[in-house]
Amino acid sequence: MPSKRHLQDKRMAQRLQDQLRVYKTVQAIRKNPRKLDEIAFYPVHDKRRETPAYKTVHKKMVRDQDRPCLICGVRNSSLKDPKTNTYGAKAMETHHHVIEWALANAISVAKFNKHLLPHLRKRHPNRHEYKQDFSEKQLLDWVDHHEDNLWVLCDVHHRAKYLGIHEITFPIWGPMDLLRDDFEDYVRAEIGKLKGKR
Repeated sequence: MPSKRHLQDKRMAQRLQDQLRVYKTVQAIRKNPRKLDEIAFYPVHDKRRETPAYKTVHKKMVRDQDRPCLICGVRNSSLKDPKTNTYGAKAMETHHHVIEWALANAISVAKFNKHLLPHLRKRHPNRHEYKQDFSEKQLLDWVDHHEDNLWVLCDVHHRAKYLGIHEITFPIWGPMDLLRDDFEDYVRAEIGKLKGKR
């Protein structure tokens, strides 16, 4: 039978081994705090107002179809459920993801028809709206309220500091829904520390 001292040493060795594993994991994580030096140029445009067509599409995507946030999966129907609303989102929103609404007046219809429309035709071969080149009005309508230019996101993954698509670069935001649970927990804890410093 092993002595009490031997058992204590064995447990101590196991704890040290566990701590070493945690230490190595933390050392392998690299934080890269940086400031993005960006100047966003927007053409003159009216103040953003939700058009009736936008409201209809937004309602269809968010309420009728109850689409989930692309990142965390929360839905309009599950906002009040803390088990599925793990980021504490308050609302479901739609994000203009191919062309930002505020840039619509700066978009060349000719370039849209040459560069983007062929991809839309290939992705959606049965959509009648992609059969012919767009006019200026069709382009502006598409930017404003077409489902192919809108993503459903929760307010957190749309606009929140450190987590929202409008707050961080796309290479960091894009794979957020693919992170391992332990890494996501680490990121959330680090963001929590930063929020506590304010």
